[in-house]
Amino acid sequence: MEKSHFEQAKFWLEGAKHIAGMGSENKDKYVVAVAMAIHSIIKANDALTFKFLNVTARRHDDARRLFEDLLKRNFVKAQYSDYKHIIQDAINSKAKADYRGAFFSKSDFENIKRNAEKFIKMVGEVI
Repeated sequence: MEKSHFEQAKFWLEGAKHIAGMGSENKDKYVVAVAMAIHSIIKANDALTFKFLNVTARRHDDARRLFEDLLKRNFVKAQYSDYKHIIQDAINSKAKADYRGAFFSKSDFENIKRNAEKFIKMVGEVI
């Protein structure tokens, strides 16, 4: 099942890149692309937590705590401890993108995309 979560994470990110790269001048595409990139981070975290803890976050707010549990139990190396901030930043931005109608720029998308790529790469190495 962790492979399914991991594959979905990669698809969410690819979809985000596709939408951000569309020729449309409509700035709303970055809101959607950001939301999709955020979802890719959450799904990648689900792959980790399912593999090692046999659980996924029931609420997005649980994702960081579960990642921290993986660190404490040494399922994820300490060198990745700062990645908890990637999860937290994603969760903080998710509500803004999904529910509050916040504006996200191309630069915002690029930052979140880099974080998603970094997080997914780490997950690929761990699982």
